[in-house]
This record gives sequence, structure tokens and C-alpha cells, in this order.
Amino acid sequence: MTWTCPNCKKEFRNKNQVHSCAKVDLEDHLKNKSPQVIATFDKLMRELGKFGEITLNPVITSVQVRAGATFLSVKPKKECMEIEFQLSDEVNKLPIYKNIRISRNRVLHFAILKGPQEVNTQLINWLKKSYELVSK
Repeated sequence: MTWTCPNCKKEFRNKNQVHSCAKVDLEDHLKNKSPQVIATFDKLMRELGKFGEITLNPVITSVQVRAGATFLSVKPKKECMEIEFQLSDEVNKLPIYKNIRISRNRVLHFAILKGPQEVNTQLINWLKKSYELVSK
């Protein structure tokens, strides 16, 4: 069951979910970014589209990628792209630089992607697991 914010019309799993109603365009997140960041973003979106139905939710701080719930946050920077995703286990391999256990069954992972070559099989496998985790 989902809840729709009466102000911004965004859908959430939880009633009265804390969020920002601010309207942000995807293009705003990619404006003034290097060609390698845009290529990395495009390659990542192509790969994520193979998982199944996803939606992009541009918010002030990031582009949230959702499959019912958010499974990936993408933060395009001028010369790199930061991503955050959840897994059930802790992974300590590059490009992951930090992780935080947020519950008994969830670990939040932080990674920096410097180019499209880092959207590789290993990363896609982690993101697929994150997608499956929230799609249950």
C-alpha cells in the first residue's frame, strides 16, 4: 500500500513519509558536469533499466532510483559521481569507500564512480541485490 503526498503527489510506502516537496528536474543534476560524469550516469541508467521497472525521482540532494522504494541514490558531482545503496551484508571492495550498518539486515554502502568503466559487472551485481532487497 502506498501513500501519496497531497502537496507534491510523490508516492511513498509509508504514510506521512518525511520528504521534500521541492520540484527538481533531472537535467539540473547533470548541468555543468563533465562528459565522463554524464557518460557514467547514462551507462548506469541503461544497466539499471535491465533490472525491471524503475523510476527516477530527482530531489534536491540526489537522483533517487526506485523500485517501489529507493534502492539507489545518485549524486552527480562535477568530476565524479557518488552513489549510495543498501545491501544485506557489508562489502569492503573498491569503489566502495564506506559503509554503515543501519539495521540488523541492512548496510548502507557509499561509492565514488570516476568514469563509465566503473559501471562494471561487480557494481551491477551489487545494485541488482539492492534492487531485489527493496522489491521484496
